[in-house]
Amino acid sequence: MRLLTLFKKTMIENFRDWKILILILTFAPFFVFLMYFYIGYTTETFKVIFINNDQGVKATDRDAFNAGQALIFEMAEATYENGTNILVVDKEEEMAKAQKRLEDKSVDLVVEIPKDFSRTLMDFKEGRRPTPVVVKTYGDPANTKYIMAAAWCDSITYHYAASLTGQESPLELKAESISRTKSLNDFTLYVPALLALALMMLMFSAAATIIREKDKGTIIRLRISNMTTFEWLSAVSFTQIIIGLLAMGLTYLTAVSLGYQSSGSLVAVMVVGILSSLSIIAISLVVAALLRSVFDLMTIGCFPFFILMFFSGGMFPIPPLQLFVVGDRSININDILPTTHSITALGKILNYDSGLGDLVFEIGAIVILSFVYFAAGVWLFTKRHMRAG
Repeated sequence: MRLLTLFKKTMIENFRDWKILILILTFAPFFVFLMYFYIGYTTETFKVIFINNDQGVKATDRDAFNAGQALIFEMAEATYENGTNILVVDKEEEMAKAQKRLEDKSVDLVVEIPKDFSRTLMDFKEGRRPTPVVVKTYGDPANTKYIMAAAWCDSITYHYAASLTGQESPLELKAESISRTKSLNDFTLYVPALLALALMMLMFSAAATIIREKDKGTIIRLRISNMTTFEWLSAVSFTQIIIGLLAMGLTYLTAVSLGYQSSGSLVAVMVVGILSSLSIIAISLVVAALLRSVFDLMTIGCFPFFILMFFSGGMFPIPPLQLFVVGDRSININDILPTTHSITALGKILNYDSGLGDLVFEIGAIVILSFVYFAAGVWLFTKRHMRAG
């Protein structure tokens, strides 16, 4: 009964402080929109310029054939499974102009088709063995799209040449997907991190709840009423878990409204969400024990929030800084953050259809780290704010 009363009191106070609540519920959905419009949900396309020097050949008495033109058409027609063009094709007559566009990064690749392209392919088709023709590509290694653009152009050129000449390849490459989603583009890969970001925002509401009790002296009155630390933390935790699930649900629905498709179980997502919420609450207890006011939380408290946000591996890749090895698994320095494992677990569930049985390490790490941070938080808070006298 006392736990229920504490829970009701904590919940009312969180809804009364509506500004922080709105910030928590809308922060991650706002980033979903931001990442969607920044990255785009469509599959990545590559801009390629062709310089067609091919002189063509006379295929029949009346018709001329230009393999260079046909290859450019094949490039323009290449699409992903969803129908989006892989390459955006343009032409230039002069190499100097093409390289200028390459330097200012308005294109990703320049392809130069030689003048004897058609003649060489026709010779191969007719059984002769001429010197192989050289199709040159030019790119800027500083452009992250360069390698993929070159890979696509090379692949399409090989397929076109093999089809035209009738030369069968001695091998066949077959790619198999490990996910039921059609395309794991950048936006899709960011969604699990954005769900974890929604939970990270709990640090402000959970720490604010704890600090308010201390500031108002309520914590002393609650101690006099024989309230136990377990009851108080349980009431705070239940409240923050509900807020966390609301924030995560709103973030997920925002992503779905923009076209995101999950391949995993939402029940598994909720389990990871609840455990991750507890880990954030544990960190919040440590933060609250070290700060004196809500003002401190909104200023100094931003520092631990940004550590969680940027060093959990969700916003950008973190280089592996190994601490030690357990079996065949390397434990890196950012693994001491429970949100690192939350992002990994959510990514496996949502994008790779993993079940809870596939997340034993991640769930175990979140639980263990939650206990460690809770123990540190309770010890710090008790020492600094709950001693008698």
